[in-house]
Amino acid sequence: MESVIDKSDISHSIEELRRLKLRLAETREQRLRYEADNRIEFFGLVNEERGFKGPNPLQKKLLEAWDNPHYKLFTYTGGNRIGKTTIGIIIGLSTLFGKWLWNGRDLIIPHHHPRKVRLIGQDWEKHIKAVLEPELHKWWPKNRAVRIKKNNFGAESFWVDEKTGSSLEIMSNKQESELHEGWSGDLILYDEPPRREIRIANARGLIDRQGRELFCMTLLKEAWVDRDVIKAVNQDGTPDTTVFNVHGDISANIGFGITQMGVEQFAKTLTEEEKDVRLKGIPSYMSGLIYSKFNRQTHLRKRFKIPLDWLVDISIDFHPSKKWAVLFVATDKRNFKYCIDEIHENGSWKAISEEIVRRIKTNHYRVEAPIIIDPLAKGDEQSDLNEESVFEKMQNLFAAYGLRMSAASKDKDGGIHLVKDLLMTENEMPSLFFFNDLKQTIKELEGYMIDPDTNKPQKYDDDFMECLYRIALLNTQWYNMADDEIFTYKHEVETRNAVTGY
Repeated sequence: MESVIDKSDISHSIEELRRLKLRLAETREQRLRYEADNRIEFFGLVNEERGFKGPNPLQKKLLEAWDNPHYKLFTYTGGNRIGKTTIGIIIGLSTLFGKWLWNGRDLIIPHHHPRKVRLIGQDWEKHIKAVLEPELHKWWPKNRAVRIKKNNFGAESFWVDEKTGSSLEIMSNKQESELHEGWSGDLILYDEPPRREIRIANARGLIDRQGRELFCMTLLKEAWVDRDVIKAVNQDGTPDTTVFNVHGDISANIGFGITQMGVEQFAKTLTEEEKDVRLKGIPSYMSGLIYSKFNRQTHLRKRFKIPLDWLVDISIDFHPSKKWAVLFVATDKRNFKYCIDEIHENGSWKAISEEIVRRIKTNHYRVEAPIIIDPLAKGDEQSDLNEESVFEKMQNLFAAYGLRMSAASKDKDGGIHLVKDLLMTENEMPSLFFFNDLKQTIKELEGYMIDPDTNKPQKYDDDFMECLYRIALLNTQWYNMADDEIFTYKHEVETRNAVTGY
């Protein structure tokens, strides 16, 4: 018997399907509208199907560090279009709300209620009203009530979150520094470098609440920011470990708002010098930096006890009329290098030699290779044939303690190249590290430049850099102490006289 299909049933099913598609379309449209109106709730999410790419690699690194209460000062620097303003606004608004809205997790700090944030732009018209205000409106969630007040310049300079009572105040780098005084809060955001007096006036306001600073900038001028902020030191001269620096070039944001084609087109409009600044984020005053791969977060380590089997090399930069420089570098089983000790003192050859021996004995350093010294230590051999040179005097003293000594290599170019390779290998991994209390070594490392007049490494503040490249040239390779004992025993046996036994 043939089945009979009612045409009315077919039309009914088609109508239901049409209604279902309409409801799905409406739901999707509502979802897209909600996502567009509340972008910040989805900033940290990764979902390719829904178009959520999450923060770019540099922004992700900054956000991860932000959850660490140890850090108090942050810098986010580099080329154009790496999302500097965006990440600054995201962190500023999240501070107001007290949490990351994309995962609901509370911010570790600050704990104060209501919270207060200050955003420092450049000028009112071209930067604050044209750039910062649109970005704030873009990321402020529409489902969150806000009160906005304008100032005498017509800028929306004061934002209050109705839910928490937290406030965001916008100030200009062009204003007199006195106008920035008298404020206290939890976070200061700098979108592009401020003047030094502006920074000082604002930073005072963080004392009571133990607040934080975030510098989002392309370093064009204001060299003091690099010296006083990025390379900040403690009162004793050691690096300030509460500073967290993120630096990257424009390529970090490809796929997160910009394209490779767009970057290449932009590059065509730039000179070579401008490419360093605009694409790589390297300001002109730092273009001659020799060890640009050095990064505090990557290369600094807290002091620890050196294992007794690590090999230790020692390099001396000899100075008859100023402080001596002595650098100790250890090599571990992986052949990674650690700058572990430094001597930066005035003194006679005897005082310096004895201090070197004292540190070797006190710390039980395994010193197998000869201690190397600037060849200039032999320079006074010709001045008086009856007078021992500094080299000979130190050599004799070291020999009394079972230590050897030799002149260091002068291959500066080759040594510098090796140090660069150790700072970052071909596998994009560091193999050279520094104890973070080596004040003078780190200071010189961060400021070691090419002299523009000679196109060669600078001749000042370079004593420990001389020691460093000379140790790199040794290319010390770790070996087992037991192997060394077997070799020594075998060598002694083979060189004994068969008749006398010695």
